[in-house]
Amino acid sequence: MARDRKPPAHGNDANWERARRMFQAGAPEFVEAVRQLPNAAALATFAETWWTDPRIEAKRLLFTYLELPFNAPRHEVLVKRLFKFADTTGDDAVMARFLTGFDRTIRRRRVTKVRYNHRRRENEHYEAVVTPSDTVLARDDRSYSGPWFTADRERFTAGKFLFSVATRNYLRRRAWRYFRRLGRQHPERYISAVCTALKLYTDADAPDGLALLDNWGLVHVLFHHSPVLDAKPTGWRVADGGSLSRLQPEPMFRKLWLRSAEPIFDLLVRARCRPVAMWAVQMLRKHFPERLTQLTLDELLEWLVSPSSVLNELALEVLEQRGGLERVTIEQWLRITEEARADLLDRICELVARSVKPEQVTFADAVALAMQRPVPLARLGLRFLQGKKVNTAEEITAVFGLRNAECEPLRVDLVKWACEVLSFRTEFDPVWVLEFLDSRFEEVREVGWEWFQVEPRARDAVLVWQRLLESPYDNIRFRLVGMLEERIKSRDGLGQLPPDRVRFLWATVLLNVQRGSRAKPFVVRQVIDRLSANPDEAGDLLPMIAVSLRSVRGPEFRAGLAGVARFVAKNPTRRPLVEAVFPELQWN
Repeated sequence: MARDRKPPAHGNDANWERARRMFQAGAPEFVEAVRQLPNAAALATFAETWWTDPRIEAKRLLFTYLELPFNAPRHEVLVKRLFKFADTTGDDAVMARFLTGFDRTIRRRRVTKVRYNHRRRENEHYEAVVTPSDTVLARDDRSYSGPWFTADRERFTAGKFLFSVATRNYLRRRAWRYFRRLGRQHPERYISAVCTALKLYTDADAPDGLALLDNWGLVHVLFHHSPVLDAKPTGWRVADGGSLSRLQPEPMFRKLWLRSAEPIFDLLVRARCRPVAMWAVQMLRKHFPERLTQLTLDELLEWLVSPSSVLNELALEVLEQRGGLERVTIEQWLRITEEARADLLDRICELVARSVKPEQVTFADAVALAMQRPVPLARLGLRFLQGKKVNTAEEITAVFGLRNAECEPLRVDLVKWACEVLSFRTEFDPVWVLEFLDSRFEEVREVGWEWFQVEPRARDAVLVWQRLLESPYDNIRFRLVGMLEERIKSRDGLGQLPPDRVRFLWATVLLNVQRGSRAKPFVVRQVIDRLSANPDEAGDLLPMIAVSLRSVRGPEFRAGLAGVARFVAKNPTRRPLVEAVFPELQWN
């Protein structure tokens, strides 16, 4: 084991001792502990201890440290010494992390500037790309010490880095120089070394075109010879007349890349940065098209659910052109549709619809798809349900579940299919319509009402009427009043319906102040007719008539009063009850 030099005393010996024990134990917490120590002198001594430690754990901790932002206060000397050790000893893996880390320290901005046009004698605005100077981390020990800094460290270091902007520019050029020298002097190591670095870049390193160009080493590796770009001391820029949309793979050391397709293919699969993966796709298509034809069906299916959007798109493109998808089971497709990105579902569902026959899909799987929220999945489920019949009690229950389908645009179509397939059952139960008439969704109740109207087995069922009379939904109650009116006109009457529930329906319509104005005249007429036919119910019906007459106007009001007068003339013994309910009426 390497000599463990004890850091010099600097006011925080306890923290250093704790960090040293973590380092000796190879604990992952060591990295964060050492980043919290702003002791430049101690870190300078520790750099050699860390570098010369032969343990795998020490190297793993070093990788973790270098993959974090270079913004730990007072760590300039530690970073520079580790960088010099790696450069001198030729450690490709460590230098790959320095290349990536230094690339991340420079991010230019687009700003609008003003300049005076002497010819026009006016100010004019123009856009410029500048390197901000406010990204330098302060070097004062006192600025980064104490519990206040530890508790809110991210706020003080966000967007800031070690070293001045000029030094950071130099360090990223120096890191790339290592790999350029490696390609010339040790070509057998170059591809492996730069691939290690390329796999460390993420989408966060290139969210837009300008950020992509700020990755000095990355652009050299992938686009060094591109005529679209120019390399300047302060960074890459788009050449005059060029455009990033025309950027094509033009790597440095092209001949080394063309020796084998496997490193490029490995980049395609493992890259975490979309521009890197896109570069790999373009290289394979241009120089190794046969490698893409060797992709297995299992690989392509796995790529459909990969977190890499490049793999998703490539897999879909190949699968849409390739046959043999009938070998994929419906279980595999269901797993893929559950795990795939939402924006890919349309194309994936098209593949499923093209390769899977409806008879291969079980009733339960088809319903499960139809119940999904994404429209492509629900549409696919409805397609598989078409032509299927309900055969078991479990399937009937599953059909009822469609009233709660999560895909709103297809919910009505799904419920219409459910009503249609249930109507074909020989042992049809009229109560089934209530599953849809009691739905929490108004559009489902609308479809259920249409079904109730056209299905005589449900429309003539007393039990269904009894349940509907207690419906809490306005659109059902108002229509029931209209149907009661039709029954009275057709002389079917209300004899089979429970009087208390009919009265409940009338009361809810009359007491609905905001709605139901068209239904209320029917209620007035129905209550008067009921009173005339059943004088014994006067105690229950007269208060309702009193409310109803205050809810209508014009002919309905006069007809109601005439009905009350006729009732008194026909039943004079009930006059005291009528006078108590209608104290404002004067009788001759």
